[in-house]
Amino acid sequence: MKKTMLSLALTLGCVLALGTPAAAQNKKPQPYSTQPKLVPAKIKQGEADVFEVRGKASFTVTSANTDDTINGTITYTLPEEARKKLAELSGKKPAEIPATLTRPEVVAAFQKATACPVVHLEFNPMDFDVAGQRVHFSRLVLDVPDGPDEVAKHICVWTKQINGGRSRRGVIASLNRYINGETNN
Repeated sequence: MKKTMLSLALTLGCVLALGTPAAAQNKKPQPYSTQPKLVPAKIKQGEADVFEVRGKASFTVTSANTDDTINGTITYTLPEEARKKLAELSGKKPAEIPATLTRPEVVAAFQKATACPVVHLEFNPMDFDVAGQRVHFSRLVLDVPDGPDEVAKHICVWTKQINGGRSRRGVIASLNRYINGETNN
């Protein structure tokens, strides 16, 4: 009886010990996106502004960089009025104009002296090509509010460390592990 119990305990211990790393390795990435924010853009032909657009933009964080920038994907939702104008300018049907524009591998920087409760991320001016027309953003700022989300918590700590002139490697590494679904041991 004692041998059976000991054998069972050892087997259970091995299963748990071997199963834990596998479970940690299979953890899913933890995406984080800012809340959509109303952002103005311009439809341009050449250098001339043709039409002002007021769509909603959000940013999905994909990685943190040691130069205090964040990589991610910008998503911009065009209002119906802008889609119609783009269709008119390009000679296409409104149904052929996408409702959502997406650009991966965008780099965001922290606005100078930004801090929680709302961290402001700034993006360089950018253009989207839509049916041969240019949708231009001259200024794009999106917000990361403090809250229960781990990415937001990491970003708040990161900005505190930037503003305090302290090292940030640890929080950046921890944020990247969290985003990628790795364990934070």
